[in-house]
Amino acid sequence: MISRSQKVRLGIFLSVAIFLLLLSIALITGSQLLKQKATYYIRYQDISLTGLELGSAVKYRGIRIGRIEDIYIDEEDITSIIVEITVDPKVPIKEDTEAIVTLIGITGLKMIELQGGTNESAKLQPENYIKAGFSIVESITGKAEVIAQKLEMILNNLATFTEPGRRDQFFRLVDNTSETLGSFRTLLDTNQTHLNNIISNLENFTSQLDTFMVNSNHTLTDIMRVTQSNKLENTVGNLEKISADLAEANLGDVINKMALAIDQTNRTFTHLDLTIMKSRHDILSSTELLKESLEYFNEFTRLISENPSLLLRSSPQQEIRER
Repeated sequence: MISRSQKVRLGIFLSVAIFLLLLSIALITGSQLLKQKATYYIRYQDISLTGLELGSAVKYRGIRIGRIEDIYIDEEDITSIIVEITVDPKVPIKEDTEAIVTLIGITGLKMIELQGGTNESAKLQPENYIKAGFSIVESITGKAEVIAQKLEMILNNLATFTEPGRRDQFFRLVDNTSETLGSFRTLLDTNQTHLNNIISNLENFTSQLDTFMVNSNHTLTDIMRVTQSNKLENTVGNLEKISADLAEANLGDVINKMALAIDQTNRTFTHLDLTIMKSRHDILSSTELLKESLEYFNEFTRLISENPSLLLRSSPQQEIRER
Protein backbone atom coordinates (compact mmCIF):
# COMPACT_ATOMS: atom_id res chain seq x y z
CA MET A 1 0.00 0.00 0.00
CA ILE A 2 1.17 3.50 -0.81
CA SER A 3 1.26 5.68 2.22
CA ARG A 4 -0.16 9.15 2.37
CA SER A 5 3.28 10.74 2.51
CA GLN A 6 4.30 8.97 -0.69
CA LYS A 7 1.18 10.21 -2.43
CA VAL A 8 1.95 13.75 -1.27
CA ARG A 9 5.54 13.56 -2.54
CA LEU A 10 4.35 12.14 -5.88
CA GLY A 11 1.79 14.91 -6.22
CA ILE A 12 4.39 17.55 -5.42
CA PHE A 13 6.82 16.03 -7.97
CA LEU A 14 4.19 15.93 -10.72
CA SER A 15 3.08 19.46 -9.95
CA VAL A 16 6.64 20.78 -10.07
CA ALA A 17 7.33 18.89 -13.32
CA ILE A 18 4.18 20.21 -14.98
CA PHE A 19 4.99 23.71 -13.77
CA LEU A 20 8.51 23.54 -15.18
CA LEU A 21 7.20 22.18 -18.51
CA LEU A 22 4.63 24.94 -18.79
CA LEU A 23 7.25 27.51 -17.83
CA SER A 24 9.63 26.23 -20.52
CA ILE A 25 6.88 26.35 -23.13
CA ALA A 26 5.92 29.83 -22.04
CA LEU A 27 9.50 31.04 -22.18
CA ILE A 28 10.11 29.59 -25.63
CA THR A 29 6.80 30.80 -27.01
CA GLY A 30 7.16 34.16 -25.38
CA SER A 31 10.63 34.67 -26.77
CA GLN A 32 9.33 33.91 -30.23
CA LEU A 33 6.28 36.11 -29.75
CA LEU A 34 8.23 38.94 -28.21
CA LYS A 35 10.95 38.72 -30.86
CA GLN A 36 10.50 41.46 -33.48
CA LYS A 37 10.20 40.37 -37.10
CA ALA A 38 9.83 42.17 -40.43
CA THR A 39 7.29 40.72 -42.81
CA TYR A 40 7.75 40.82 -46.59
CA TYR A 41 5.90 39.30 -49.53
CA ILE A 42 7.14 37.75 -52.77
CA ARG A 43 4.97 37.24 -55.86
CA TYR A 44 5.88 34.38 -58.23
CA GLN A 45 4.04 34.01 -61.54
CA ASP A 46 3.71 30.95 -63.79
CA ILE A 47 6.34 28.88 -61.97
CA SER A 48 6.16 25.77 -59.82
CA LEU A 49 7.17 26.07 -56.15
CA THR A 50 7.25 22.34 -55.49
CA GLY A 51 9.57 21.66 -52.55
CA LEU A 52 9.05 25.08 -50.95
CA GLU A 53 7.42 24.43 -47.55
CA LEU A 54 6.27 26.47 -44.57
CA GLY A 55 9.16 27.05 -42.22
CA SER A 56 11.75 26.77 -45.00
CA ALA A 57 14.77 28.98 -44.56
CA VAL A 58 15.18 32.46 -45.98
CA LYS A 59 18.85 33.34 -46.51
CA TYR A 60 20.68 36.47 -47.54
CA ARG A 61 24.05 35.80 -49.16
CA GLY A 62 24.16 32.39 -47.49
CA ILE A 63 23.19 33.61 -43.99
CA ARG A 64 19.83 32.56 -42.54
CA ILE A 65 17.81 35.67 -41.70
CA GLY A 66 14.24 34.36 -41.50
CA ARG A 67 11.70 31.75 -42.50
CA ILE A 68 8.65 31.21 -44.69
CA GLU A 69 5.45 31.91 -42.80
CA ASP A 70 2.79 31.30 -45.45
CA ILE A 71 2.32 30.30 -49.10
CA TYR A 72 -0.98 30.96 -50.86
CA ILE A 73 -2.52 31.71 -54.24
CA ASP A 74 -3.58 35.27 -54.99
CA GLU A 75 -7.37 35.48 -55.15
CA GLU A 76 -7.29 38.22 -57.78
CA ASP A 77 -4.70 36.51 -60.01
CA ILE A 78 -4.65 32.73 -59.87
CA THR A 79 -1.40 32.61 -61.89
CA SER A 80 0.41 34.28 -58.99
CA ILE A 81 1.65 32.57 -55.84
CA ILE A 82 2.40 34.82 -52.88
CA VAL A 83 5.03 33.77 -50.35
CA GLU A 84 5.00 35.49 -46.96
CA ILE A 85 8.35 35.60 -45.18
CA THR A 86 9.59 37.05 -41.91
CA VAL A 87 13.15 38.23 -41.51
CA ASP A 88 15.28 39.84 -38.84
CA PRO A 89 14.48 43.57 -38.88
CA LYS A 90 18.17 44.33 -38.44
CA VAL A 91 18.84 42.99 -41.96
CA PRO A 92 18.61 45.86 -44.49
CA ILE A 93 16.43 44.78 -47.40
CA LYS A 94 16.99 47.09 -50.40
CA GLU A 95 14.46 47.90 -53.11
CA ASP A 96 16.60 46.21 -55.80
CA THR A 97 16.94 42.99 -53.79
CA GLU A 98 15.65 39.88 -55.59
CA ALA A 99 14.21 36.68 -54.11
CA ILE A 100 15.37 33.52 -55.88
CA VAL A 101 14.15 29.97 -55.25
CA THR A 102 17.08 27.55 -54.85
CA LEU A 103 17.50 23.88 -54.03
CA ILE A 104 18.69 22.56 -50.67
CA GLY A 105 21.14 19.80 -51.56
CA ILE A 106 19.73 16.81 -53.45
CA THR A 107 16.63 16.28 -51.29
CA GLY A 108 14.35 18.27 -53.59
CA LEU A 109 13.51 20.77 -50.85
CA LYS A 110 13.81 24.45 -51.70
CA MET A 111 14.46 27.69 -49.91
CA ILE A 112 14.46 31.39 -50.74
CA GLU A 113 17.77 33.16 -51.32
CA LEU A 114 17.83 36.98 -51.27
CA GLN A 115 20.39 38.37 -53.68
CA GLY A 116 21.40 41.71 -55.10
CA GLY A 117 20.91 45.04 -53.48
CA THR A 118 23.21 48.06 -53.60
CA ASN A 119 24.18 50.63 -51.03
CA GLU A 120 22.77 53.43 -53.17
CA SER A 121 19.29 51.86 -53.29
CA ALA A 122 16.67 52.85 -50.71
CA LYS A 123 15.66 50.47 -47.94
CA LEU A 124 12.49 48.46 -48.57
CA GLN A 125 10.03 48.89 -45.74
CA PRO A 126 8.27 45.85 -44.22
CA GLU A 127 4.88 44.74 -45.56
CA ASN A 128 6.10 45.40 -49.13
CA TYR A 129 6.84 43.05 -52.01
CA ILE A 130 10.36 41.88 -52.79
CA LYS A 131 11.02 41.42 -56.50
CA ALA A 132 11.07 37.80 -57.67
CA GLY A 133 14.35 37.02 -59.40
CA PHE A 134 15.09 34.56 -62.17
CA SER A 135 15.43 31.19 -60.55
CA ILE A 136 18.17 28.77 -61.53
CA VAL A 137 15.78 25.98 -60.60
CA GLU A 138 13.23 27.40 -63.04
CA SER A 139 15.87 27.56 -65.79
CA ILE A 140 16.92 23.97 -65.17
CA THR A 141 13.31 22.83 -65.03
CA GLY A 142 12.48 24.58 -68.29
CA LYS A 143 15.50 23.10 -70.03
CA ALA A 144 14.65 19.67 -68.64
CA GLU A 145 11.12 19.97 -70.04
CA VAL A 146 12.45 20.97 -73.46
CA ILE A 147 14.96 18.10 -73.39
CA ALA A 148 12.22 15.67 -72.36
CA GLN A 149 10.03 16.84 -75.26
CA LYS A 150 12.88 16.43 -77.73
CA LEU A 151 13.71 12.99 -76.36
CA GLU A 152 10.08 12.00 -76.72
CA MET A 153 10.11 13.16 -80.36
CA ILE A 154 13.31 11.22 -81.01
CA LEU A 155 11.88 8.07 -79.43
CA ASN A 156 8.69 8.44 -81.49
CA ASN A 157 10.75 8.82 -84.67
CA LEU A 158 12.80 5.76 -83.72
CA ALA A 159 9.63 3.79 -83.07
CA THR A 160 8.30 4.81 -86.49
CA PHE A 161 11.63 4.06 -88.12
CA THR A 162 11.85 0.57 -86.63
CA GLU A 163 8.50 -0.57 -88.02
CA PRO A 164 8.77 -3.75 -90.15
CA GLY A 165 8.31 -1.96 -93.49
CA ARG A 166 10.72 0.82 -92.67
CA ARG A 167 13.23 -1.66 -91.25
CA ASP A 168 13.26 -3.65 -94.50
CA GLN A 169 13.74 -0.44 -96.48
CA PHE A 170 16.64 0.52 -94.24
CA PHE A 171 18.29 -2.88 -94.68
CA ARG A 172 17.86 -2.63 -98.46
CA LEU A 173 19.40 0.82 -98.36
CA VAL A 174 22.35 -0.53 -96.40
CA ASP A 175 22.79 -3.41 -98.88
CA ASN A 176 22.60 -1.06 -101.87
CA THR A 177 25.07 1.29 -100.25
CA SER A 178 27.45 -1.59 -99.57
CA GLU A 179 27.18 -2.79 -103.19
CA THR A 180 27.74 0.74 -104.48
CA LEU A 181 30.82 1.17 -102.32
CA GLY A 182 32.12 -2.21 -103.49
CA SER A 183 31.61 -1.25 -107.14
CA PHE A 184 33.28 2.08 -106.54
CA ARG A 185 36.23 0.38 -104.89
CA THR A 186 36.54 -2.07 -107.79
CA LEU A 187 36.39 0.84 -110.23
CA LEU A 188 39.16 2.60 -108.35
CA ASP A 189 41.31 -0.54 -108.25
CA THR A 190 40.78 -1.16 -111.98
CA ASN A 191 41.50 2.40 -113.05
CA GLN A 192 44.21 3.15 -110.53
CA THR A 193 46.79 3.61 -113.30
CA HIS A 194 44.51 5.97 -115.24
CA LEU A 195 43.75 7.92 -112.10
CA ASN A 196 47.45 8.22 -111.35
CA ASN A 197 48.04 9.42 -114.91
CA ILE A 198 45.23 11.95 -114.60
CA ILE A 199 46.63 13.22 -111.33
CA SER A 200 50.11 13.40 -112.85
CA ASN A 201 48.75 15.28 -115.87
CA LEU A 202 46.94 17.67 -113.57
CA GLU A 203 50.15 18.27 -111.67
CA ASN A 204 52.00 18.91 -114.93
CA PHE A 205 49.22 21.19 -116.11
CA THR A 206 49.26 23.19 -112.90
CA SER A 207 53.05 23.39 -113.08
CA GLN A 208 52.89 24.63 -116.67
CA LEU A 209 50.12 27.02 -115.73
CA ASP A 210 52.27 28.34 -112.93
CA THR A 211 55.16 28.78 -115.36
CA PHE A 212 52.83 30.50 -117.82
CA MET A 213 51.62 32.87 -115.13
CA VAL A 214 55.21 33.68 -114.17
CA ASN A 215 56.12 34.31 -117.82
CA SER A 216 52.99 36.39 -118.28
CA ASN A 217 53.95 38.43 -115.26
CA HIS A 218 57.42 38.98 -116.69
CA THR A 219 55.90 39.91 -120.07
CA LEU A 220 53.55 42.41 -118.49
CA THR A 221 56.46 43.83 -116.55
CA ASP A 222 58.46 44.20 -119.77
CA ILE A 223 55.49 45.82 -121.51
CA MET A 224 55.08 48.26 -118.67
CA ARG A 225 58.80 48.99 -118.77
CA VAL A 226 58.62 49.61 -122.53
CA THR A 227 55.54 51.78 -122.29
CA GLN A 228 57.16 53.84 -119.56
CA SER A 229 60.50 54.18 -121.38
CA ASN A 230 61.66 57.15 -123.42
CA LYS A 231 62.14 54.98 -126.55
CA LEU A 232 58.40 54.63 -127.00
CA GLU A 233 57.98 58.37 -126.73
CA ASN A 234 60.74 58.86 -129.31
CA THR A 235 59.13 56.30 -131.64
CA VAL A 236 55.76 57.99 -131.37
CA GLY A 237 57.43 61.33 -132.02
CA ASN A 238 59.16 59.93 -135.12
CA LEU A 239 55.86 58.53 -136.41
CA GLU A 240 54.26 61.90 -135.92
CA LYS A 241 57.13 63.52 -137.77
CA ILE A 242 56.85 61.01 -140.63
CA SER A 243 53.10 61.51 -140.88
CA ALA A 244 53.66 65.27 -140.90
CA ASP A 245 56.27 64.91 -143.67
CA LEU A 246 53.87 62.74 -145.67
CA ALA A 247 51.16 65.30 -145.26
CA GLU A 248 53.50 68.05 -146.51
CA ALA A 249 54.86 65.94 -149.39
CA ASN A 250 53.47 66.06 -152.97
CA LEU A 251 51.00 63.16 -153.09
CA GLY A 252 50.99 63.12 -156.89
CA ASP A 253 54.71 62.34 -157.13
CA VAL A 254 54.39 59.72 -154.41
CA ILE A 255 51.51 58.01 -156.25
CA ASN A 256 53.43 58.04 -159.57
CA LYS A 257 56.47 56.49 -157.91
CA MET A 258 54.31 53.83 -156.27
CA ALA A 259 52.66 53.02 -159.63
CA LEU A 260 56.10 52.71 -161.27
CA ALA A 261 57.24 50.37 -158.49
CA ILE A 262 54.13 48.24 -158.88
CA ASP A 263 54.64 48.04 -162.65
CA GLN A 264 58.23 46.91 -162.21
CA THR A 265 57.09 44.31 -159.70
CA ASN A 266 54.51 42.95 -162.18
CA ARG A 267 57.19 42.66 -164.87
CA THR A 268 59.45 40.80 -162.49
CA PHE A 269 56.71 38.27 -161.66
CA THR A 270 55.96 37.87 -165.40
CA HIS A 271 59.62 37.01 -166.15
CA LEU A 272 59.61 34.55 -163.26
CA ASP A 273 56.46 32.88 -164.61
CA LEU A 274 58.01 32.52 -168.08
CA THR A 275 61.19 31.10 -166.62
CA ILE A 276 59.20 28.54 -164.62
CA MET A 277 57.17 27.54 -167.70
CA LYS A 278 60.34 26.99 -169.69
CA SER A 279 61.87 24.91 -166.91
CA ARG A 280 58.70 22.86 -166.33
CA HIS A 281 59.86 19.93 -168.49
CA ASP A 282 63.22 19.78 -166.73
CA ILE A 283 61.50 19.86 -163.34
CA LEU A 284 59.15 17.00 -164.31
CA SER A 285 62.07 14.91 -165.58
CA SER A 286 63.99 15.51 -162.39
CA THR A 287 60.94 14.52 -160.37
CA GLU A 288 60.57 11.23 -162.31
CA LEU A 289 64.25 10.42 -161.80
CA LEU A 290 63.96 11.19 -158.10
CA LYS A 291 60.87 8.98 -157.82
CA GLU A 292 62.65 6.09 -159.59
CA SER A 293 65.67 6.50 -157.32
CA LEU A 294 63.43 6.33 -154.27
CA GLU A 295 61.84 3.12 -155.55
CA TYR A 296 65.28 1.55 -156.03
CA PHE A 297 66.30 2.66 -152.57
CA ASN A 298 63.12 1.18 -151.03
CA GLU A 299 63.78 -2.11 -152.83
CA PHE A 300 67.35 -2.10 -151.57
CA THR A 301 66.32 -1.46 -147.95
CA ARG A 302 63.68 -4.22 -148.19
CA LEU A 303 66.24 -6.75 -149.42
CA ILE A 304 68.71 -5.79 -146.72
CA SER A 305 66.05 -6.04 -144.00
CA GLU A 306 64.99 -9.49 -145.26
CA ASN A 307 68.53 -10.82 -145.70
CA PRO A 308 71.32 -8.73 -144.15
CA SER A 309 73.91 -11.28 -145.34
CA LEU A 310 73.61 -9.84 -148.85
CA LEU A 311 75.92 -7.06 -147.76
CA LEU A 312 78.67 -9.68 -147.26
CA ARG A 313 78.04 -11.88 -150.28
CA SER A 314 77.42 -9.39 -153.04
CA SER A 315 76.76 -5.82 -153.76
CA PRO A 316 73.21 -4.49 -153.75
CA GLN A 317 73.35 -3.82 -157.50
CA GLN A 318 74.24 -7.46 -158.32
CA GLU A 319 71.48 -8.81 -156.04
CA ILE A 320 68.97 -6.56 -157.66
CA ARG A 321 70.05 -7.63 -161.20
CA GLU A 322 69.87 -11.32 -160.19
CA ARG A 323 66.29 -10.87 -159.00
